[in-house]
Parts: sequence; C-alpha cells; structure tokens
Amino acid sequence: MKPKDIDLHGEFYDNIELALEKHFYSNKPPFKIITGNSSNMRKKVLHYLDKNDYKYMSGNLYNLGFIQVL
Repeated sequence: MKPKDIDLHGEFYDNIELALEKHFYSNKPPFKIITGNSSNMRKKVLHYLDKNDYKYMSGNLYNLGFIQVL
C-alpha cells in the first residue's frame, strides 16, 4: 500500500464518509481506496465518489477489494 492510499478495512460504516472527506482533503488523486470484499463498504464508497463527481475504476480482474480514484 502506498502512503497516500486509504485502507477502510475494519472501519465502521458510519465513519466512512468522514474518513474519505479527510483523506481527499489532504491527498490528491490518484490513489486507492481499499475496501476489502464487503459489498456494503463498496456501495458506501461508490456513493460518496459519485455524489462528489470523482472519477474512479473498480478493482481489477484479480482483486475487487479496492477502488482506484483517478
């Protein structure tokens, strides 16, 4: 994991938006948001990215546990 990536493993769902706000405030894309395999976590992160008009790409063929912010 690169220093400016953010790992949301174990983060409470209620804290996700605030964690992303803080991360985007202090880091400029591109970076990865590591979500793990939780579909609820992915939904919350994707909702935040869509709501704020960020461009992103979901994981890759071998690892769907992250979202690449472009």
